[in-house]
Amino acid sequence: MSRRAQENLAAAALLALFAGVIWLCQDFGPRARMIPLPLAVFGIVLTVIQILWQNLRSTDELHIDMIPVQKPVAAATPGAGAGAEANAATRVTWRREAGALGIVGALLGLILVTGIIPAVFLFTGGYFVVTRQYSWRASLIYTAVLTAAVYLLFVVALQVQPYHGLLSPLVESFN
Repeated sequence: MSRRAQENLAAAALLALFAGVIWLCQDFGPRARMIPLPLAVFGIVLTVIQILWQNLRSTDELHIDMIPVQKPVAAATPGAGAGAEANAATRVTWRREAGALGIVGALLGLILVTGIIPAVFLFTGGYFVVTRQYSWRASLIYTAVLTAAVYLLFVVALQVQPYHGLLSPLVESFN
């Protein structure tokens, strides 16, 4: 089976999943469907765009390497050969996977301790500072805008009661 056929099958499975979510949401009350229904509709729109994009473009344009893997350094000993290169590639992959899991764990830990809104602010700001994607000022602005957008979407528009974290009794004792 070609890669394009595999991608089309995966996209069709996603379309079926999103359609199933929309179908199930019809039995929910108006407030209960506020999150899954818009997400499913948005998922269908993105999946249809993906199907059109991957079928109307040439195959050369479809190859996108989201996480480039660094080539392992050649072994110092001449007799090491392919075994050492495979071992080095496995080591690099393991470190990257552990780093990704650490990032997710840090976000979950921040949410548990501080609550969702402070966690979004601290995590996003920390990520921008550590990766040095932007200057300090731009990082602070982008972090504040993202945090405000999350707050306005979930707390104000959808009226979802946010989780305040394990530190909320400590903060409330100062009021």
